[in-house]
Amino acid sequence: MRIHWDEPFKISEWFKRTISILNLTVILIAAVLVFSEFRFDWCERIIGNYLVTSNSTRPETGAVWKVGKQASSAHTYLNTIVNERRHAERYAREASSFSDLASDLFPGQWTNLDKNQFKKFYLTMPVSVASTMIQPMELVWLFSRQDMKRIFCEGNLNGMEIYFLDSKNRVIHEISFDKIKMAQLEKKEAPFKGQLEDIPGFEGHIYTGAVFFKALLSLPKDMISSLISHPEKLLAEKGRIVKAGISDEAESGYIRLGFQFNNDAGSKVVFIKGREWAVWRLNLLLSGERR
Repeated sequence: MRIHWDEPFKISEWFKRTISILNLTVILIAAVLVFSEFRFDWCERIIGNYLVTSNSTRPETGAVWKVGKQASSAHTYLNTIVNERRHAERYAREASSFSDLASDLFPGQWTNLDKNQFKKFYLTMPVSVASTMIQPMELVWLFSRQDMKRIFCEGNLNGMEIYFLDSKNRVIHEISFDKIKMAQLEKKEAPFKGQLEDIPGFEGHIYTGAVFFKALLSLPKDMISSLISHPEKLLAEKGRIVKAGISDEAESGYIRLGFQFNNDAGSKVVFIKGREWAVWRLNLLLSGERR
């Protein structure tokens, strides 16, 4: 049979060529592919898998890449904030003092501090050192105020800022905690191994224990409590007091008193801070005893 590939002249010939097996097969295959694509989305999956595998080799340009990068950066930033917040809260829970908390907080990092924990930190500080931070009665009034809702701490280069906030996050009172300054003050309160004569600032105001306590006990009882507010600190020491001295420096309304204990281990000076006005009264009596 001879096949003519030229244009047919009859409709019957054209119809035969149109419904040939080859054409029907192509149409059937095309229909199956289209139907399966609508049913199983295989074409989209193939293209998607290809794009995923070639994603790293394609340049990150265009609006889609820009939006995706911004979203990724935002998620990373939020995760960083959440992690820092969790770390700061853990620091606040595990801290044993204001100095510990200030050392753990980075500049700009913040956390809330429980009221009871603030009181605990404050009460562990020496009274004279705590008073330089905030006066006890002022703190009592702050905790008594109805509008004081929470305490907010923010780290900085020198230590941290402590804010007392109301329900609308307005600052009622602010405290600047300088960890270096506080450490120096607390170091001054630590016992000194040696004699009073070895400590700067006490020369010229050192007395025997008998002379010092004779003048001290001649003062009114309320004045003695202003001079030595925590006598248990002296009672807890071993040995006996052989010397007592008065510093020539005043800090925040207080003056240091040094008491030298002698025992089998040697000499040790224990410090107590007294009210400036009461110490000056005692100093007048001691000056009279010396004359």
